[in-house]
Amino acid sequence: METLVRLGVATAELFEAEARVFRRSLVRLAAAAGIGLLLIVIALAGLGFLLSGLFMLAELKLPPSAAAILVGVGAMLVAGLGLLGVKRLVT
Repeated sequence: METLVRLGVATAELFEAEARVFRRSLVRLAAAAGIGLLLIVIALAGLGFLLSGLFMLAELKLPPSAAAILVGVGAMLVAGLGLLGVKRLVT
C-alpha cells in the first residue's frame, strides 16, 4: 500500500514539473508569435514604402498608369519567386 502511495505522489510531482515546463514553453511561444507579428507588420510597411518609392521613380519617366503597371508586375514577380522558394522548402 505504501508503494502505491509513493507511486501516486511521484506521478503527481512529475505532472507538476511537466506542467511548469509546458507553461514556460507556452509563454515563450506566445512572446515569439507576438514579436513575429509585429515584425511582419513592420516589413509590410517597409514594402509599401519601397513600392511607393519605385512608383514615384518610374513616374518621372513614364505616365502614371504605365508606372503603376511596371511596379505592380515587378512586385508580383518577386512575390511569385518567394512563393516558389517557400514551396521548395515545404516539399
